[in-house]
Amino acid sequence: MVVTLLVGYTAMALVAAVVVFVASAHLGDEQRPGPQRLGLSLAAGAVWPVLLLGLAEYGSFAMYAKAHKHDEDADRVLVKV
Repeated sequence: MVVTLLVGYTAMALVAAVVVFVASAHLGDEQRPGPQRLGLSLAAGAVWPVLLLGLAEYGSFAMYAKAHKHDEDADRVLVKV
């Protein structure tokens, strides 16, 4: 069972590293040297669960902001604590 978890974690780490490497080439504001991009991509791949949690948090914040985009100030209730 432990071997299965390690293989799964490693496979997802490699997938995340490839995604970050390709995305960094397209989204970066400057072209970094290949070895530096590769190192940062491997580091991001190693911490892919943290990246996944951050992506989920960003998505929930975006949905909250979109849901309350058209709220009017008159409808808000201020609560003093």
